[in-house]
Amino acid sequence: MKKNILFGLIILSFVLAGCKQDVKEEKEASTEVTKELPGGQEEVTETPGQNTQSFKGRVIENQTFEIQLNDWGMVTFTSVAPEENSNDPEFLLVKNDKVIYEFPEIKADASDSFKQISGVKFSDVNMDGKKDVLLLLQYCNDGDSWNMPVIFLQENPDNMMYLDYPNLESYKVEAKTENGTPFYRDTFFEEFLGKQHLTEKLSDMEGVWTDYAEYLDSISGATMDIQKQIEVFAQNRDKWATDIDFADEQYKFTLADLDMDGQVELLVSHSGGTGFFSYTSFYNVDKDGKLKELNTTFSEYESQPDLMDQVSDESDVMVYSNIINGKGYYNYIVYDLMKESPSSYVYRVSSLAIVDDVVTETKLAVEYETYDGPDYAATVSYKDYTGAELTEEEYYAYAAAYYDAQNAAEHQAHFQWKDVSDIVNASDEEAIRMLTEVYNAYSFD
Repeated sequence: MKKNILFGLIILSFVLAGCKQDVKEEKEASTEVTKELPGGQEEVTETPGQNTQSFKGRVIENQTFEIQLNDWGMVTFTSVAPEENSNDPEFLLVKNDKVIYEFPEIKADASDSFKQISGVKFSDVNMDGKKDVLLLLQYCNDGDSWNMPVIFLQENPDNMMYLDYPNLESYKVEAKTENGTPFYRDTFFEEFLGKQHLTEKLSDMEGVWTDYAEYLDSISGATMDIQKQIEVFAQNRDKWATDIDFADEQYKFTLADLDMDGQVELLVSHSGGTGFFSYTSFYNVDKDGKLKELNTTFSEYESQPDLMDQVSDESDVMVYSNIINGKGYYNYIVYDLMKESPSSYVYRVSSLAIVDDVVTETKLAVEYETYDGPDYAATVSYKDYTGAELTEEEYYAYAAAYYDAQNAAEHQAHFQWKDVSDIVNASDEEAIRMLTEVYNAYSFD
């Protein structure tokens, strides 16, 4: 977060100075390297590689080691720290004290500082029978640090990926050679790993190639580009911006990438009536460039959870992300009010997540309020969805405790909503502008 007061800037200068000092120290730090052994076993090794004199001490010894690498034979994989005034490490294959291959270049943002190599692993990521190189590079900025995934994939003459998905060609970073099989980076795959938060450890990045291929299938063609998706939503607004005759006190729409897969979701919500019921429809653009309404697990005759704010066109929602079987799940916490009768109300907390293109609700806990007696006194009770009684404190902390138990990471999503009535009679250009505005206002931290 940027600071805009003098005191904040002073603190920031010390943080950045500390970050730069960490960079200098980490270049010489001992870091474990994970190396895959035959039979799928893993071993943590600290095999030192040989020094390369031409790099004058920049070789990161504990990330440099000998490896049998397919038709390259026995070589030394060499990690080289960035030069002064650079934040880009280099990776080489060395044999007999000579560099025989330079891996594709890595370019981080100029404002980010290289901190360390968090891990290196050799594994067949794309299941083509060739050993690839997995890296986690740690960078820092403004006192924050994170892992950037980098994967060097061995070229394979049987690789049809870029014939099947020609749009990916621009994401390919190559480093040709006449000495052996070259490697390349698929930066779209690396972006996929980052969006799915599969960057905490090296094993997170394995076993996900099938999911990546399915993801490419789902967003191929017209849906690859965000702006084209927005155009489809605008051109098909007669299918989702329709008249409603109930629960119409609020009737709004927004755009967001709820599951961080590159496909934008259109949310259309309305609420109101004597029971304060709410309803939401979810749409995306399928691989054929057509508008598609997503299925949900909502109960047909119940109020449906929504992400709107009842008094504002802006809403902030807590999100918990976790990884299950190599897939990232994003669980949006929703609090919903319903009036069951003139004297009883229900406040429920649940979570929403998109799982295989289905909007899935997980019911968590419920607060019951009943008003009766001559003085209309309130009776309040709390339960989770197994029926177990909760205290008031446990109820309000239930979602956090539920996902903390799953080692989920906490985030916050921000949405901007617009009235459906604003877009009904708008031109296509104006509709695109409004949809783009709400999408640009969406954030996920």
